[in-house]
Amino acid sequence: MSRLPGFVATLFSAAGALGLALPGSPAMAQADLCAQSTIELVVPWAAGGGTDVHARLIAQPLSERLGKQVVVVNRPGAGGVVGTTSFVHNAKPDGCSLLMATGATNTAAPHIFKDLKFKPLEDFSPIAFVASAPNLLYVRAKSSYQSVQEVIDKARAAPGSMTYSSGGVGASSHLAGALFAEKAGLQLVHVPYQGGGPSMAALIGGQVDISLDTAAQIGHIRSGNLRALAVAAEKRLTALPDIPTFDEAGLPGLYYSFWSGIAGPKGMPPAMVERLNREINAVLALPGIQQQFFNSGSELKVGMTPAQFTEFWQSEYERNAHIVRIANARAD
Repeated sequence: MSRLPGFVATLFSAAGALGLALPGSPAMAQADLCAQSTIELVVPWAAGGGTDVHARLIAQPLSERLGKQVVVVNRPGAGGVVGTTSFVHNAKPDGCSLLMATGATNTAAPHIFKDLKFKPLEDFSPIAFVASAPNLLYVRAKSSYQSVQEVIDKARAAPGSMTYSSGGVGASSHLAGALFAEKAGLQLVHVPYQGGGPSMAALIGGQVDISLDTAAQIGHIRSGNLRALAVAAEKRLTALPDIPTFDEAGLPGLYYSFWSGIAGPKGMPPAMVERLNREINAVLALPGIQQQFFNSGSELKVGMTPAQFTEFWQSEYERNAHIVRIANARAD
């Protein structure tokens, strides 16, 4: 018995050398996830939207892997700003509250809102990238436009006459439209609406000429109301393999997507972040889950580490500074 303390010390030393965590060790304590039985996954957008769909697709299988119920809680308002601000000021870094971060809220909104009550990256612990929904150039199915070049030619022939709709100032569809105008050298008229639904209704009804909304709107293609001419991504969408990229359509470098990922509040223990990243990526690797994401028009980047997600988040924040400026997207 007198040798036991020395044996325990040796065991802990060996475990540390191998990168293992023993019960009761500091590393294991850091990996302990939420003392409560339920984990809240905060979606700062309304139920039924793209971010909400992403959250609900992974909530149940993630619950099974973590051994704790993951409950989706919607706290919408101001393009995700209301729920995100509440999360930053109330969530504790214990794993009991997670956030669906998005490109719109966490990388574009900081350039749009002057009095934002959270820091775009510093107030979060990036955990895992979930999915992206690339923007597409949509026209009415009855429109005469059959290609990106035809749209560009018509817009150039009458500068300032072509209109494009969006889900609101600063929305992904607004910023993607502004980027399209810049890349193609066009003068387009932005017509904002209160959400993607009204924006698409205006396009279908002929009140506007085009829209550059996300792939979440592909249901309108399947129903025969809209036609997509190009996708603003580096590769074609899995759900729409016949639609070319803007690169293929002759307008290279036009990339814009509405993306989502899971983050915790700042100060989460690294071991907890790593565990959550591992489990979320395992869920995203499930064939059935992947197919549901693809069916919704989303694309996945399974296996992104917390460090890679942080780097991506930072680069998107920097890129949106320019895009918000050319779109003149400023909140009053």
